[in-house]
Amino acid sequence: MITVGIYIKDAVTLEYNRVELFDDEKISVNSSIQNVNDISKTFTDFSKTFTVPATKQNNKIFKHWYENSLDIGFSTLVKSDAYIELDTIPFRTGKIQLETANIKDGQPQHYSITFIGALGTLKDKFAGLFLKDLDSSFYDIAYTPTIVKDKVTTTTTSADVMFPLISSSRYWNYGAGGDEDINLNHRPIRYNELFPAIKLRAVFDMIDRDSKWNINFNGSFLNDARFTSAYLWLKNAETFVAKSSPSLITYDSVAPGGGWTVNLTNETFKYDGSIPNWLYFDCKINITLTVAAIDYKVHTYKNGIEIGVQTATSTGLNQTFTIPGDFSQGDVFSMYISSLLPITFGSFLDLNIIEPDGMGGEITYSTTVNKSANQTVSNTTLSPKNYFPEIKIEDFFSGILKMFNLTCYSSDGINYTIEQLESYYTSGTITDITKYIKSDSVDLNRVKTYKKINFEYEKSESIVNVGFKSANNIEYGSLFYDTGNDGEEYNIKLPFEDLNFNNLSGLLQVGYALKSDLQKYTPKPIILYDYKPTALTTAPTFHFATALTGNGSAYTTYKAFGQEFFNGTDTFSLNFNEQQSTLTNQLVSNSLYNQYYQNYLLNIFDFKARLIKVSGILPTSLLTSLKLNDRLIIRDKRYLVNTFTTDLTTGEVSFELLTDFRAL
Repeated sequence: MITVGIYIKDAVTLEYNRVELFDDEKISVNSSIQNVNDISKTFTDFSKTFTVPATKQNNKIFKHWYENSLDIGFSTLVKSDAYIELDTIPFRTGKIQLETANIKDGQPQHYSITFIGALGTLKDKFAGLFLKDLDSSFYDIAYTPTIVKDKVTTTTTSADVMFPLISSSRYWNYGAGGDEDINLNHRPIRYNELFPAIKLRAVFDMIDRDSKWNINFNGSFLNDARFTSAYLWLKNAETFVAKSSPSLITYDSVAPGGGWTVNLTNETFKYDGSIPNWLYFDCKINITLTVAAIDYKVHTYKNGIEIGVQTATSTGLNQTFTIPGDFSQGDVFSMYISSLLPITFGSFLDLNIIEPDGMGGEITYSTTVNKSANQTVSNTTLSPKNYFPEIKIEDFFSGILKMFNLTCYSSDGINYTIEQLESYYTSGTITDITKYIKSDSVDLNRVKTYKKINFEYEKSESIVNVGFKSANNIEYGSLFYDTGNDGEEYNIKLPFEDLNFNNLSGLLQVGYALKSDLQKYTPKPIILYDYKPTALTTAPTFHFATALTGNGSAYTTYKAFGQEFFNGTDTFSLNFNEQQSTLTNQLVSNSLYNQYYQNYLLNIFDFKARLIKVSGILPTSLLTSLKLNDRLIIRDKRYLVNTFTTDLTTGEVSFELLTDFRAL
């Protein structure tokens, strides 16, 4: 019999407390990371709901949850950190969800709880936030016409933020004459026509850096050139408008009045809970710009997230803004300001808490936070977060996993390893478990087959994509893979748009975020490849301007962006199918399907493939070290783990295994 230890973290003390268990309670954990029945998803550990007794210890852990009159109770709104040990050896890390409590004759009897593995908590951490909620300040860049021009025409090695030649306003042509001919010096590409793009790796690093999630991404694929050469196009509007990044408003003194904690080091303030009988909060920020008639915005952040923006035009006099928000104890506030023009301003905070005086009147507690000198903010910065497309972090993350057929796993809920699926499997240990398997019953099942697997992007409205669809009867970049088998159709669809570029002349390639009628539109998120990350592409002469009017200058080199990346030897594509390159007119066979899905699917749909179900009793040492990428040998055959379910108290494991025909 295995001794099972389940530990739950207390949200207040941050200590882990051991849950007392029933002696005869069956506790099983199902483990899977990639399931042949749903090949586009990544899975995690989870347990069937099990019960634990309502002992004194457990009542303390769950804070008498059955009694909802308690002010400080166990929250079921968020899952609690937890881990499982087998014979004192770590087994799994994840979260515990309290499901129910049972009361009999007025007395608590037991609690029902569910364990969810570390990957399942990643979505909870993202909490429905969008890419625009990320802190991109590490990747903020100076924004000037010359910087944009250099990033397009002269910068040899690509930076984290670049400017692809994609038009959002005009249908550029080459040599056809007219207003849009960029071969003419008086019809140049102008710097303010271009939206920026940021490396996918940089977006992952933003998630990594955010302290509220406590996440660390690692894995060899994150440093693979096929990933580091990919960019997210930062377009969330029809036309590019330079947006100023909010700047933190700083203070240097506090006139205390009670009720507030002010930190002048990081410029934050919060209600300290010392006035529990408050009626309401009356909090204001006062701004005085030194110059009138300048548009500006005041931003309120709570716990690092923007919760309100107020717009005004300066008068040269003091202007007062009410600070929005629920000032619950512990919530941390900070104030920011932004403008498209350089501004100089003075500011002070007026923080008031109103309490009843017991006689029908009110008592006001006031704290004032001041600055002794004016603060100057200059608008020379482009912040990526201002241009992020409208997509949730969890959907973006899931889309990238699907795009490159990646898997993601964690043993501690902090360090998450991201690997290409084939690399993940080949790095596992090959272990013979024959002697632990019950030999009296082995079920062999056919692998669920699909008649067709459709690899798709979101439909694009771009004029070039629409033309491709009309000519080929398929969306650009998509692949309808016919397996030749019986079964249903299966769809793997990315939340991104695959923009088809246009070769204007020679190696001069541009894109269009324009509809067939040449109207502007805001596309779904678009992933691009930097064709040569450490080199420029030579092209016919085109013209680029660093002014809003007048002639442009001639250039014959530029940073080519599109759907292909060239590593000096091979070309790789972001299309699922083998596609003719619009830049070089050569067939690119290193597609997403060929690179990341083909070997995996060929193994699944091999006519010798079998899905077998067996069970066995594993020793604790093997049970706690078994990984989902371990390839298991039973008798003379080798298998991949599809799923396995572990009875934690007995060590009995029920395996669902897929035959493995990969080379060692």
